[in-house]
Amino acid sequence: MVSSSRNGRSSRAALACGLVAASALVLPASGVSAHAFLLRSEPRVEATLVESPEEIRIWFDSPVEPLYVDIRVENGDRRRVDQRDGRLNPGDNTLVQVGLPPLSPGRYRVFWSVIARDGHRKEGAFSFRVK
Repeated sequence: MVSSSRNGRSSRAALACGLVAASALVLPASGVSAHAFLLRSEPRVEATLVESPEEIRIWFDSPVEPLYVDIRVENGDRRRVDQRDGRLNPGDNTLVQVGLPPLSPGRYRVFWSVIARDGHRKEGAFSFRVK
């Protein structure tokens, strides 16, 4: 009778250990589940610039996937004005950038979309103005 009681406890303990191990595999670690949030940009959100910027640069708080980077700049007429060379910076996997031709005075809107390393898509937009 003692042996069956021990076998029951051993089976329950093994089941409990198995459940804990399975949970660790299924639940993401806190560092892995970080979504890519916009940290800062150049030009800054809602900035008014005296000169046209040469490029738009956006930094995120975690790495983004290079194959899923989209960034574009539109003028007030909703026409795309960037150089269509949106990319992840090769030396910094948190920096997305796109080149610009000289911009005329006016308001511009930057649209961006990235996929973080954890697979979550983030997108947003911000404006800036050239005097």
